[in-house]
Amino acid sequence: MKIKILLPILTFTGALIISSCGNDVKTVEPITADSSKVKVPEALLKLNEQIKLNPKDANLYHERAKYYLNESKYDLGFDDMRNAMTIDSSKAAYFITLSDLYFVTNQTANSKASLEKCIKLDDKNVDAMLKLAELYFYVKKHDKCFEYINMALKIDKYNSKAYFMKGMNYKELKDTAKAISSMQTAVEQDQSFYNAYMQLGILNAGQRNPLAVDYYKNAMRIQPNSIEAWYAMGKYYQDILNWDKAIEAYTVLLKIDAKNKFANFNLGAINFGGKKDYKTAIQFFTNALTIDAAYVDAYYGRGMCYQTMGDKKNALADFQACLSIDPKYETAAFAMKQIK
Repeated sequence: MKIKILLPILTFTGALIISSCGNDVKTVEPITADSSKVKVPEALLKLNEQIKLNPKDANLYHERAKYYLNESKYDLGFDDMRNAMTIDSSKAAYFITLSDLYFVTNQTANSKASLEKCIKLDDKNVDAMLKLAELYFYVKKHDKCFEYINMALKIDKYNSKAYFMKGMNYKELKDTAKAISSMQTAVEQDQSFYNAYMQLGILNAGQRNPLAVDYYKNAMRIQPNSIEAWYAMGKYYQDILNWDKAIEAYTVLLKIDAKNKFANFNLGAINFGGKKDYKTAIQFFTNALTIDAAYVDAYYGRGMCYQTMGDKKNALADFQACLSIDPKYETAAFAMKQIK
């Protein structure tokens, strides 16, 4: 019984600008400071007050745009960036913030154009280079991705994010050795680089290399309650058939996230196929189904437990549930034929 490991392949640094500006600063009235209606954060109150006193200060609009970006209030962020750019369109940093706004609103063409504008204004802007590399990574233009990474490294040869991105590029190209080497360089430059440790764990786990455990432990050192790190640890041990260590890792995960259906399912699979403890397996599969009533694999797993125990009635019910959710679930259909 197989289960896919669900891990994000990377977390890049966020990304990416506004291509045109009006002639006048637009008056933007943000959330009012009427405390009787809404509690306005102190940081925003301060920025609002400064802008009222200095309405021609582009930096203040830029700072408030970054605040709105962090708060996912993208329209207000765009308004403030238009104001900032109307006053002063020569600041490379403004194009970085603008690019981030475009990126999170899925306007990648504008993101790219704005990052290129940023580099024209500041040809040593490593941040813009790495964001452009990230964009090219997403569209699988690996040569262009490497080009911008290497540009960044010529300026800052110790940049850990650049080595991380190079590792991700090599991983995508199936060059595991170079991917591992680049990720190792990333953590040498930054020993608190959680994502790089996770990638090193995943890459080594794919080779059944026990070093994966050490890298996952380093990731947990940085984020002790990381669900993905504990899940990856459990999955590694599960894949090498070390049932006890796998159970230990998944148990810790469930203390952090009791409603994690994948950990419950995997514990069911281990108890069914590894431990031959069918009653315990049924409980974990049931837990998974309590969390997600349409979890078709959990119905199949529980049905297999019932079938193995000779409980044909409950086995048929679970296999039937499988097929009602996914009529093409062939193993459930085959199991039903065996019982009948």
